Formats: sequence, structure tokens, C-alpha cells
Amino acid sequence: MHSSSMENMQRCIATYFSTSPIAKRKTVEILDIGGRDVNGSYADLFRAEKFNYQGVDIEAADGVSIVLDDPYKIPLADNSVDLILSGQMLEHCEFFWETFVEMMRVLKKDGLLFLIAPSSGPIHRYPVDCYRFYPDAYRALAKYAGCHLIDVWHDIRGPWNDLTGVFSKRKYKKRLPQSMVAHELASRANEFSGPPWPPKEVEVTFGESPYMETLEFLHRALEPKNYLEIGVRKGKSLALAKCPALGVDPLPDITSELGPNIRLKELPSDDFFALAEDPILNDGIDFAFIDGMHLFEYALRDFMHIERHAHTGTVVVIDDIFPGHPKQAARERETVHWTGDVWKLYEVLQNLRPDLTIIPLDTQPTGLLLICGLDPKNEVLWKIYNSVIARHIKREPPLSIIKRRGIISPNERAFKTAAQIIKVARENGVPLKSKTSQIRNALTL
Repeated sequence: MHSSSMENMQRCIATYFSTSPIAKRKTVEILDIGGRDVNGSYADLFRAEKFNYQGVDIEAADGVSIVLDDPYKIPLADNSVDLILSGQMLEHCEFFWETFVEMMRVLKKDGLLFLIAPSSGPIHRYPVDCYRFYPDAYRALAKYAGCHLIDVWHDIRGPWNDLTGVFSKRKYKKRLPQSMVAHELASRANEFSGPPWPPKEVEVTFGESPYMETLEFLHRALEPKNYLEIGVRKGKSLALAKCPALGVDPLPDITSELGPNIRLKELPSDDFFALAEDPILNDGIDFAFIDGMHLFEYALRDFMHIERHAHTGTVVVIDDIFPGHPKQAARERETVHWTGDVWKLYEVLQNLRPDLTIIPLDTQPTGLLLICGLDPKNEVLWKIYNSVIARHIKREPPLSIIKRRGIISPNERAFKTAAQIIKVARENGVPLKSKTSQIRNALTL
């Protein structure tokens, strides 16, 4: 199970299953075709007692409750399953069209089928690896089986470039994302269940100046044409914007006064970028602040999406880069001061994107990262997204992150000089990438 596959299945669930009459039933029959647990399972998304979740595969393994005697015959009655899932199976099925027809046979008339298969990637034989799929393949399958393809999307994140399809026996209206799953995750991630409160030593924070003061300085210095903020919380940082600004958050709790120049989009950032309807994306994001889910993969995706809608002068700032204690960096919240594992983004960008200008800032309480020199055409992170997540997801923060080694004080003259270089380049329409050496030299003086 790779990361983008799980994310695409969550999108299917949030957009189609969670908003359908099926989800309201007292018991929901779910079938996972190719359901062997390999580094994770979709079963993790269906833990409630109402879900009767069965994994189907050609041999016994973890997560498999039905072992097929015939790979093209599912031992269940017609119209008996509410929801069918299948991911990373189709490419390993020699006669996949026969399996697809069989899945549609056991699916209820108002049921849903979520199908994910690769359109790219290396050979991986389990026990064979026969195919890669594009959108027309799913349209052909629907035509062959006499069912409806409700939705299809092609994920450009490598190496698998997942193709996701939503099928049914009857017509469903194609829906905009409702994101109930993302709403629940966002709510859970930003709550702290204490008391009892953690010991004082795990709540330690550092910083030369408050991060809000640094953000305010950047707004004044850069005079952005537009501003995008991911994760607005109470709206305090969003209120700093004097230009046309947009805040994106699934559950905003605004207590600050927002000017008429500021708009809100109440949806997760993944959905915001998937819809790609807002004018700020077409105009080119000028200044962005990422302060969303506190999880590495979310922050990485936010940066990747922003870069695709950036221009040569775009500046991005990311919050929560430097936890004061390892417990603050836990993926599940244990502390009041909580950064999650966003720190990994600093390391990944340093290693994989040396073309970027990256400035770590010593702000209170959990540090900032300023990034410029973005390139909307750069596909490095997109091509290796799943590999990056798999490589970093279990890593603990090194001492260099906890101790903030090599970090820049926002109060130092060096940073003010670097900010001035960025400002002048932007005013003159000079690509910030061409100023990388000058900015780095200013920071090392």
C-alpha cells in the first residue's frame, strides 16, 4: 500500500461513500478485492462496528477472509455487497475484465465500486504484472460490463501515477468533494485531550522573536499582490494581509477581524487544489503561508500544489518546522505545543530541491521556513512522491532539528538584507532563482 493510493481511496470515501445512502445503513457490506495487507490496508478506513469488511485474495494472508478457488469467481450472491474496493490488484490480474464483471455482479444495484490501479511504475510481479491503465481503460470497462463510470482521475504523483475510478450499476451525479473524512482528521489533529498536562520539559519552545512579527514584517517588506494561507485557525495570521487574500481551512474558527480583502474557503487544501477553480490559482500565488495539518505528507502536498501555481517571484513560508522536544514532533498529538512531523519537509527540500532558496527562521514557538526560487515546471517531488513518503514517514527528528542548528534569526541584519534582495527582485520582475547565490551570501555574512 503506497501513500497516494490510501489518499485517493480517502477521497473516494469522502466524496461518494460518506454522502451516499449506503453510509447510513445499520450494516454495510464491504468487499476488498485483492485485500491482502501489504504495508497497510483500506480496512483502516472502516473501523466502525457497522462495517462488515472482508478481504478477498487468491491466497491466505493478513487481511484476507475469503480465499478464491477460482480467481474469476467471487463466492457471493448477486447484488449482495454495498461497497467494493480494489487497489493495486488490476495490474496483477491476467484477465482483469472478467474480474471486473464479477465485481459488478455481486455489487448491489445502488452500490459503489472504487477502483485504483497504476498507470506507471516498475514491474512488481504478485505473481504477475501485466498492465498499466489510463482513463479510457476505465471507460472501456464500464462499457464492457454495462455499468456507469461516475468519476475518474489520474494522479500524477509517481512512481505509480494512480488511476482512480468510481463505478456503479446506476447513474450517480458526479459530486464535488464533501471531505467528511478530511474534516474529521482536521478536527482530531488540532485537539489536545489534556489534562493531565505533559511535563514542562516536553513543552519547551525557542525563538528569537514571535512568528507573527516575522510574518507581519514579510507582508510589509514583500507587499504581495495576493496571499494564500493554508490552515487559518483563529484567523490571526490571515488578518495580517492587506492585499487580496484567501484562507483555506476545513474547520475555521475565526475570532480575529478580517478585512473585506479576505475570503475564506471552508474545505481541505487537497480539495481546494483538486477543484482548481479559485482565481488565485490562475493569477499565480504571490505569497503563501502553510500552517495546516501538522503532518509531513499534507505539508509536502501543499507545497507541491502551491509551486504548480507559483511564478518566478513567489515566496512560501511554512510553520512548525522546529519542534522544541521530540514529543512535539509526534504524528499523533501528545503535547500542547505540537508541530507534528512537518520538520521532515525541511530535510526533503534540502536534499531533493537544491535549486530552491531555503531560509530557516528562529521564531517563537516552533520556527518558520521561508522558501523562494520556486519552479512551476519542476516535477521532481511529483515523480517520487510515494518513495519520499515511504522513506521518511517513520523517521524521528534529529538533534540538529531539535537544537535548531544553522538557523537564522529574523532580527539579524543578514535576514533583513536577504529580504530586501527578494523584494527588489520581485519589484523588477527578476526571477528569484537567479538571486539564489546573492541571498545565500547575504545570509552567511
